[in-house]
This record gives sequence, C-alpha cells and structure tokens, in this order.
Amino acid sequence: MDLFKPDVGLLFWMMLSFVILFVILRKYAWPGILKGINERNKHIEDALISAQKAKEQLDEFQRQSQELIIQAREEQIKILQEGKRIKDSIIGEAKEQARAEAEKIIDEAHKFIEKQRGEAMKEIDRKVANLSVDVAEIILKKKMEDAEEQKILARKLINRMGKTVEN
Repeated sequence: MDLFKPDVGLLFWMMLSFVILFVILRKYAWPGILKGINERNKHIEDALISAQKAKEQLDEFQRQSQELIIQAREEQIKILQEGKRIKDSIIGEAKEQARAEAEKIIDEAHKFIEKQRGEAMKEIDRKVANLSVDVAEIILKKKMEDAEEQKILARKLINRMGKTVEN
C-alpha cells in the first residue's frame, strides 16, 4: 500500500512541476486561450447583435410588405370602383345617345308621315275636284241642252257670285 502513502520528496517534485507548468501555461498558454475565448465571445456577441438587427430588419420588411399589400388592395378597390363608375358612365351616355337617336328617328318618321299624309290629302282633293268637275260637266251638259235651263242656271250663278262678293 505504498501507493497510497505519499512520499514528501515526490510530493515536493510534483508541486514544483505543477507550479512550473502553471507558470508556463499562465505566461504562454493562458493569454492565447483567453484571447481565443474573448474573440469567440466577441464573435458570438457580434453574431447575436447581427441576428437581432436581421430580426428587426425582417420585422420591418414584414411590416412594410403588409403595408404594401394593404395599399395594393386599397388601390385595387379604387381601380375597380373607378372602372365601374366609368362603365356606368359609358352605359349612361350610350343609353342617352340611343334615346336621342331614337327620338330623332321618331321625329323624322312623324314628319315623313305628315308629309305623306299632306301629299295624300292633296291628291285626294285633286281627284275629288276632278271628279266634281267631271260630274258637274256631265250634269251641265244635260241641263245645257235646254236653252231655258241655261238662262236659269246663269241667273243662279250670278246671284251666288254676288252673295259671295258681298260676304
């Protein structure tokens, strides 16, 4: 069991080698290790700051994209409303033009009908006058054969003409 009993000389040399190793490590190794750890910590902090900035930028981009989407929807609604208003306006104008055109055509048709009716009435009057003259001629020819009848008819015409002139 000598292994479990420490020898003073062995203990001294172990302590001395530990202290020498500790001094060497502290002088040469620890600064490099601490520098590496500090650089790693700085790198991690920088990465966290960059990640935070990236998250903030992402949040800002998302907010902006939501605003753009909302604006696009509002613009779409405005465009659709404007399109509907223009469509209704064009339809209204077309209806008004059609109504005006129809009224114009109807007025022209009425004028044409009145003109045709007037011409027809003139034609009827002319035919009635011709017929009346023909009938009167036939009647007068019969009545004029007798001389006494001619005198009576002439007196009646003179009397009628005199009454017409007086009125």
